[in-house]
Amino acid sequence: MKNIKIRYYLEPKASIPEERAKPELIMAEISYGYAVINSQGKKRHTPARYSLQENIIPSKFGKKEENFKFNEEIFKKANKNNATIKTKMLQFEGVLNEIANEYILKIEEPTPKELTSKLAIKLRTETVVEPKLSILEYLYGKIDKEKENSGKSMKKSKKGNTIKTYETLSHLIENYQIATNVKLSFEEFNEAKYWNLWNILDDILQDKIKVVNPNQIRKQRKQEYGYLVVSIRKHQKTLLSTLKDAIKEGFKVPLDVHDTNLILEDFDAVKDFYVETDLIKKIIDSDVSWDAKLQTAKDYFVIASLTGMRFESMDEAQNAKIQTFKDSKYKFDYIHSIHNKTSTEVYIPFLKPVQDIILRNGKFPSIPSNGEINSGLKLLFKHLKINKLESVTKVTYRNGTISTKEPMSSLISSHDCKGTFYSNLYSLNVPEIVIDNITHPDRKPKNAMAKIYNKTTMLTKAKLFVDEIMKIDSDVYAF
Repeated sequence: MKNIKIRYYLEPKASIPEERAKPELIMAEISYGYAVINSQGKKRHTPARYSLQENIIPSKFGKKEENFKFNEEIFKKANKNNATIKTKMLQFEGVLNEIANEYILKIEEPTPKELTSKLAIKLRTETVVEPKLSILEYLYGKIDKEKENSGKSMKKSKKGNTIKTYETLSHLIENYQIATNVKLSFEEFNEAKYWNLWNILDDILQDKIKVVNPNQIRKQRKQEYGYLVVSIRKHQKTLLSTLKDAIKEGFKVPLDVHDTNLILEDFDAVKDFYVETDLIKKIIDSDVSWDAKLQTAKDYFVIASLTGMRFESMDEAQNAKIQTFKDSKYKFDYIHSIHNKTSTEVYIPFLKPVQDIILRNGKFPSIPSNGEINSGLKLLFKHLKINKLESVTKVTYRNGTISTKEPMSSLISSHDCKGTFYSNLYSLNVPEIVIDNITHPDRKPKNAMAKIYNKTTMLTKAKLFVDEIMKIDSDVYAF
């Protein structure tokens, strides 16, 4: 550990300097030359970060015009009659030097995590009062903070759909605490309580335990077989992610949040159906303009089922530019779809029914949350009497595997649009490789020359798709 540099900064509670009037947490960033080689083979320096567990009004820490960057002169003047924070800083710096000397003598260099842990052991046992927020209270604060940062050009800003997963988790924990009269605290949240949480929630969903939650205005859903594994897994990932964030901020949690066995094995419900071309035509020809929710669901289904885009790609497409390719042989509108989740990209030509929707709207339609789309699709299919019974196999959390037949209107979701796209084209004798070019595109290249080449390749694949569609005699699959 050489050339140690400490940068004190604040954990902001507001993004606009004028709104930062409340006390904020003082953090220390420690740069000491630690670096790792990333997946691109480049050296990346990583500092350690440590909370002093002291709060201060930003105006007593730095200048507003400098976004309250630490200013020694302002800090000294504002805190001359209160030595608590300065004492904490000196204690921190003294302990950091002791730890650095220990590693220098051993000719070793700690990771940021190891260094932060050492500091916590030496400092917090004597000088720091650990935060006493409950898990639910912490979650409320996290939701407020993420909402405030949502939509900003910040690397870690969460989108609306992600924030809703935290809100759903908060309601689940509310239900648990109402049912058990037990407040979940970080320091007592062990593996036994972790699994008890999911068991109690499963009992609530099965209506074995009655709960009335004033924070949930809508009637709370009941399901005789309880939670599906796929649903519990989503909530588990959200909870563990929240606990990891809390641990970074100094909360003590006895649960091993990195234990992969804390997340149930992945078992998706198996639905053996897709929406055939004649039903797509029925949906396209329907008039639901009198109901905004049905119209949104219709537009979503038609576009997603005729482009093969997942919900995430549809969501991103709202802001993408619709382009036109034209030469002596081809003329078609398309979108450059970038799939951040899989780091892939593709040019997707728009079939006529998709073009008609965009022409009517004047742009790509707005996409609400995935939950709203799914409920809208079910209402749309029910309204159009698309109720053919389909087989479905579900894996529940505690009641085994259930095989049933349910109407398509009860099963349909945004997840089924990509399968519908693939299955219908395959049944129309479009070669698999042409379909795969759209549904499973190549990864985005990293160097500049490859990017130029890749755009040419994507355009060639888009033309191949157009060529195959032109061979089909259909009102749906046409340009």
